[in-house]
Amino acid sequence: MDLSRTIIPKSDQINFEDVQTTPITAVIKSVREGTRDQPVFIDLVGYDGRPYKPSKSMRRVLIGGWGNNGHDWVGKSLTIIGDPSVKFGGVAVGGIKVYAMSDIESDFSMMLSVSRGKRSEHRVKKLLTNQMMLADFTSKLNEMSPEHFEKSYQWLKNKFSGDDENLEKLEVVYKSHKSDMENT
Repeated sequence: MDLSRTIIPKSDQINFEDVQTTPITAVIKSVREGTRDQPVFIDLVGYDGRPYKPSKSMRRVLIGGWGNNGHDWVGKSLTIIGDPSVKFGGVAVGGIKVYAMSDIESDFSMMLSVSRGKRSEHRVKKLLTNQMMLADFTSKLNEMSPEHFEKSYQWLKNKFSGDDENLEKLEVVYKSHKSDMENT
């Protein structure tokens, strides 16, 4: 019996508790104007009605990676994680940080304020989307041994579970290359 649904916080937004033990990786569905206190609402696919409301520091990170036009962020993916060391009013309450972003050239870091006069480095990893992983797999087919090809295929097949479009493309690539290997 899966009890994970019984501990989901009742809230109108994604909270620290949602990502405290399990990161969220999702595609951005929309970016919209929020309130005075939380000026940006990022709607994620699969989290209808519960937007991610990034802190000022995380907005700086997102702008650093994707630019300042929020509408350009739609369709891109990010991974957010819980960081228990985030403080509010001098007390560690936990917060949400951007861990990885798609559509960036490479990993990057930024110096962010953590308290008055104190800054800390925040690192962001390049997020490989299913489409990017499929393209990478396809580009390296001729370099792989048959055993590596099979292992990579099985790993991607598991990774793409629920992504019917990329799973279908993977199957086409797999069958084609397998046929090519058998005919050589």
